Amino acid sequence: MELIKKPVRTYRTVEIREAEELFENSIIVPDSKPDVKTLLLADAECFVGGVEKSGRMLEVSGEIKYRILYVADTPDNRLESIVVKFPWSVSCQKPKTGAETGVVAGCRCQHTEANAVNGRKIVARSVASLVCRFFEITNSELSREIEGDNVFVKSMPVNVVSLKDNTDTVTRVSQTLALPHGSPAIGEILYARVNLGNPEVSYKENEACVECKGILNLLYRSDMAEDTVESVVLEFPVKVNTGLDPGDENIVLASTALKNWEVAPEEDSDGIFTQVSVSLEVEVNAQAVRHEEQSVVDDAYSLDAVLNLNKVPLDIVTDEREIMDNYDANAHIRLESGTGSLDEVYMVTAGKKSVLANVADGRINVQGNVGVDVVYLADRKSKDIRSQNVEIPFNRTLPLPDGGNWQVVESDCYIEDSNFEIISSDSVDVTVKVLLKLRLCKRDSCECIESIEEVRKEAPTRKAPVMLYFAQPGDTLWSIAKRYRIPLDNLARDNNMNPNEAPEVGRKMFIMAV
Repeated sequence: MELIKKPVRTYRTVEIREAEELFENSIIVPDSKPDVKTLLLADAECFVGGVEKSGRMLEVSGEIKYRILYVADTPDNRLESIVVKFPWSVSCQKPKTGAETGVVAGCRCQHTEANAVNGRKIVARSVASLVCRFFEITNSELSREIEGDNVFVKSMPVNVVSLKDNTDTVTRVSQTLALPHGSPAIGEILYARVNLGNPEVSYKENEACVECKGILNLLYRSDMAEDTVESVVLEFPVKVNTGLDPGDENIVLASTALKNWEVAPEEDSDGIFTQVSVSLEVEVNAQAVRHEEQSVVDDAYSLDAVLNLNKVPLDIVTDEREIMDNYDANAHIRLESGTGSLDEVYMVTAGKKSVLANVADGRINVQGNVGVDVVYLADRKSKDIRSQNVEIPFNRTLPLPDGGNWQVVESDCYIEDSNFEIISSDSVDVTVKVLLKLRLCKRDSCECIESIEEVRKEAPTRKAPVMLYFAQPGDTLWSIAKRYRIPLDNLARDNNMNPNEAPEVGRKMFIMAV
């Protein structure tokens, strides 16, 4: 007698750990730049560069990139900018598990404050959220069948999400973008922000690619006059190969993260800077999975022996899917000015700050913030340039797909678009189109037969040819056949019943000796 098992490779998230870190850095104004008069923007982005494992500890390292926009202490109050990077490193402990644990680490800045200590020094403080998602790749063995003479097996269907392949790659993507027709050429880039939209998986031939929309917000000084400031929004496609062959029945789940990005003015064919080069480092974490229904041995008995079925609990992922929700984040922003009215809005940009999701009371609760920066000219005569920053909170409640033990294993939001409208002499209405994307997994625990043991062999005994039995509460044809060790089909046939039928309590049944 032999227990036949089928190996199943599974990928599951075991823990999501989020910690806040405070980074404080001193930014020295380069010698080539004039003194700081007024700070306008201090935008910060955190990028994870690498993860090193040492026993139970992890060392997560990366860079924080500051983009400073300020009004210079010059007679013409000209706009100036600084871009500077600082390294960071954070230690954390891996969770205690019996299997090898991997980690996907991400970091985002939730809040940044900056103060000019003097004209040559800026102190920036950023609260960053470090999110580590720990996962296991395990090989589980499901009891599939029992081979042997006179052995009867009852199976049950189990849904399993099996892992076929997984990758974690970093790819460089480069684009050259042309300014809109009629835009002045670039003299100097003052500020830039890149947002990536929702990553969607596309399938072509034997590869799966991640495609999304890139959005570049650009504020620059024109080459026509030093006091001319222009703002443009440029969109461009981003496509990254995951390196996975999805096959015929697999689906690919993928997430993206910017590792770094740079922008620079670029000459066109006439030697004029009417183009912008965008260079991105995009990390893609992807899994090719398959939803399968497995038949697992639930119970068994033998006509010739008493069987001891040794069962162990098995924790498996039975479903995994993505949920998306579109949301418009709106804000009414009053812009202060010394004259009581504004002359021109230079730029309005939006970026994600935080997002957190959890399952409670049969629903998904999502909370987060998006940040909006407005740079505007309060008075053209005095060249009074100002800025306003607001954070727009959002709170969404989404339904679960169905009942069961669901958990959120990944949550993110994407800035799909933003626009503004000047509604009065001193205020604007801003709308940020946000796409929320959640990855859910459904986990279940089942009793799986690990081994079987023949407790004893029984010598054939003389049995009555026919026994009369009255069905008891909880009886099934299977439980009766197992108790009296007779073939299930024989019991069903002799009593004119279906093998899967449950007899009514008190029903008279005939049990024929084999």
